[in-house]
Amino acid sequence: MRLLLDECIGDRSVKDALIAAGHDVVRSVDELGGGVADSAVFAFACEHRRAIVTYNNVDFKFLGEEHAEHPGMLLIYQDNKPTDMKASDIVRALSNVDATYKDGTAGEMIVLNGYRW
Repeated sequence: MRLLLDECIGDRSVKDALIAAGHDVVRSVDELGGGVADSAVFAFACEHRRAIVTYNNVDFKFLGEEHAEHPGMLLIYQDNKPTDMKASDIVRALSNVDATYKDGTAGEMIVLNGYRW
């Protein structure tokens, strides 16, 4: 899966775990710099056909609803609790998303928390 990790998921361990699982992953902070507007991250993802992985659900859901032609929004809800998703949970959830969405994630807004079975 071609993925763009939003700046809020800046942890290199998530990127490394996803690459080890066979995904094509870039981080927005590496491609665009830090502190870039969500709209610029969204535009980059669309231009490069990369599904966005983010904790910033409200802003990206809004962008996805306004522009239905997108490569996919993979939303993660974190509450600073032990049940929060770790890198291994994200990898497992994306594997389950791949198996569920055989035709890809384009135009979809998917909450990854529900795919870590």
